[in-house]
Amino acid sequence: MRSRFLEHSVGEEPLEERLGCWIDGTEQFPRPWMAVCDPASEESFARVPLCDASWVHRAVAGATHAQKAWKKTTAQHRRDVLHSWARLIRTHKDDLSALLSRETGKVRSAAASEIDNTAQLTDYFAEEAYRLSGVLPLLGDPQRHTLVVREPVGVVAAITPFNYPLSTLICKAAPALAVGCAVVAKPDEHTPLSTVTLAKLSAEAGFPPGLFQVVTGPGSLTGAALVDHPDVRCISFTGSTDVGKEIQRRAASGVKRLILELGGTCPAVICEDADWRAHLPAMIAQAYKNSGQYCYRITRFYVARSLWEPFVAEFTERVMGLRVGSPVEPDVELGPLNHREILRRVQEQVSRARDSGATVRQAPLPERLTRGFYYPPTVITNLPAHSPVLDEEIFGPVTFLIPFDDEAEALAEANRSPYGLAAYVFTGNLRTGLRLAHDLEAGSVWINGIHQALPDAPFGGMKQSGLGREKSRFGVEAFTELKTIYMAY
Repeated sequence: MRSRFLEHSVGEEPLEERLGCWIDGTEQFPRPWMAVCDPASEESFARVPLCDASWVHRAVAGATHAQKAWKKTTAQHRRDVLHSWARLIRTHKDDLSALLSRETGKVRSAAASEIDNTAQLTDYFAEEAYRLSGVLPLLGDPQRHTLVVREPVGVVAAITPFNYPLSTLICKAAPALAVGCAVVAKPDEHTPLSTVTLAKLSAEAGFPPGLFQVVTGPGSLTGAALVDHPDVRCISFTGSTDVGKEIQRRAASGVKRLILELGGTCPAVICEDADWRAHLPAMIAQAYKNSGQYCYRITRFYVARSLWEPFVAEFTERVMGLRVGSPVEPDVELGPLNHREILRRVQEQVSRARDSGATVRQAPLPERLTRGFYYPPTVITNLPAHSPVLDEEIFGPVTFLIPFDDEAEALAEANRSPYGLAAYVFTGNLRTGLRLAHDLEAGSVWINGIHQALPDAPFGGMKQSGLGREKSRFGVEAFTELKTIYMAY
């Protein structure tokens, strides 16, 4: 079904749905075009512009101009416009969900959930930014005061991934806009449509022209031009660690502020006293949600030796029963991977694990899936110790099950990864859980429970999983600069 947000091209161009980039409050259609592929069919169904450096410059110039006036508006006005944006997102939930599902490949219920989360986060940041305050220390001098205030950092580049195009975007754009910044968004080239659509709704919500811009194109061209632009003061990026390192290198010349939410290969430690059967459905959901395409999913399960055989048997049986199919089919749990390169990488990683002697169990794909970037739910056991693949992020429906003999061994193996985004502990002893949580090298740790990361708690990683934090008041403050004003009278 065609989204109401897409238009058909006419004239000399082939009949195809299209969206432009969003600059200075209008939709722009520079050429050349870039195709957007449906991962369930491998067919191109839409086009967006491939923005070069000249269009990035135009977008940043407009954002710089708009930000000068926006930062002088009242916090209440900015809050009200963000709430209006959230209402519009909810109003257009059905169309946004259909568009998001088609460009990402995620099942329709998951797309609808992302729309709900996007609206909720927008409302949250509207209120959290309204609570920001400065400091007036009581220094005891009646003719001198020191005022510490927060000011917006300036123009923010928001560079987002394909797996959660809108919820990751709003964790960057909403707090930045709420504190008085302007935003230039660069969505992943495989999933640009929902971001441009959100920009259209931002104009309807009351954001002035130029405040929220969207440029479309690949990271190597459009993203690089945005990162390099001298008027971009802050870069907020979610994506791979390799790209994050490149952004860090390029941003160094301008000493730009960075917020990097990068890769992960997250461990779960299943202690011998854990009520693991009660938590098994949540564990599997966390490991295989969105076909394994998100950063803080559980990739590595470290299982106490006494639980090993029953855990592996029941875990594998449930995973083999996960339903794979087209995102539009009812009751489907796993859709396709987003694009061909992701599929190729997962295939190569699993092949290397198999070649090393590991046992690989995979559910057969339904025979009707003759096209699309589908990959079967996969469970890997008997992996050789210290296998290199354990240190790699796998963006697909693949998990590793590994036995351990004592908790110190499990902790050491969990922390051996170069990543440190999230970790999970299951135990019947809260003291054990807290001890492991403190010792695990991860930005977030769940004990005896799994749920979505909360908006009022900071989220981000240690080690090569990134810099800075998103969400919470800390994620709002990240888009401000501290200024000290000394007053004498």
